[in-house]
Amino acid sequence: MRDPGNLGTLLRSALAFEWDGVFLLPGCCDPFNEKALRASRGALFQLPLVSGNWAHFEAFCNKVKVKMFAGHPDSSNGLKPVHKLSPKLAQSLDDTPLCLFLGSEGSGLTEKARQFCLVSIPMATNFESLNVAVAGGLFMFMLLS
Repeated sequence: MRDPGNLGTLLRSALAFEWDGVFLLPGCCDPFNEKALRASRGALFQLPLVSGNWAHFEAFCNKVKVKMFAGHPDSSNGLKPVHKLSPKLAQSLDDTPLCLFLGSEGSGLTEKARQFCLVSIPMATNFESLNVAVAGGLFMFMLLS
């Protein structure tokens, strides 16, 4: 995530939809950037936030045993199936610790993040993707509702 406004908006959404915390990987913009702080509307100070590398993240995930999802457009070029986010999918995850990966605004998910369960937001066929903050908010709401 390179845009601090998007990061701040996602932090605010994570707090609003009662996610437990946020993990920032290398290359993410500074959450204390003025634009991120303004967009988060204080959520940054009310939500656990951790920064680390992939090794730190994988150690955490192994300890907590989370189900990993990666937000992705509907097509993965046939490399891996993409599951459509639906109430049925969300209900099947009740009481399962979840992790949601979101890619950067321009290049999307990293190769490593694409190894996880890819999930997309159903949209009209003439749209390729949504702004990452909008998509992230929808994912967070749907996965925990």
